Amino acid sequence: MKKTNISELDKILNDFPESLGKLIKTSLNSKNYRKRIDARSALVKMGKTIIPQMHKLLESESNLLRRRAVKIIALIADRRSIPVLINLLGDNNFEIRWIAAEGLIRIGRYSILPLLESVRDGDSSFIHNKGVHHVLLGLLNEKEKENLLSLFHSLDDYHELGETAPIEASKAIKTIYKRKGQV
Repeated sequence: MKKTNISELDKILNDFPESLGKLIKTSLNSKNYRKRIDARSALVKMGKTIIPQMHKLLESESNLLRRRAVKIIALIADRRSIPVLINLLGDNNFEIRWIAAEGLIRIGRYSILPLLESVRDGDSSFIHNKGVHHVLLGLLNEKEKENLLSLFHSLDDYHELGETAPIEASKAIKTIYKRKGQV
């Protein structure tokens, strides 16, 4: 990482326990690939206990720091990260968006309702909706995909962003959760 990113990282890690900060630094900075992967694995094994700290790292302006932090979050696959990962679907950096989408798929079907709500509530962009499309393809079964073709079309159409996509997302929520008695 660049020196400016290291000083930014030091500021962020100042509030973290020293052992956690050291592991995070190793997972981000080490030029030794094996050390970096080992540190990341150790962080993932810590699991849900480090989720708040990993979310804090996403506040950085450094794409490298954010990308490596979201990778750890995605591997931990904690449901508390769903809103954070959904928000990252609209990130400017493609790799961050992709890792966030894969993290939502890894978390599983718990991600479906919040994803649909993000589209329904109009809190999305075209890039965000493309990410939602990718995640839903990974989470829904074939019958659900068939029933939601109009949603998928609206998520792919830039012109439908503010008009049809929210309506289709609302219908999808009712379709998926009505059968399960959850609406």
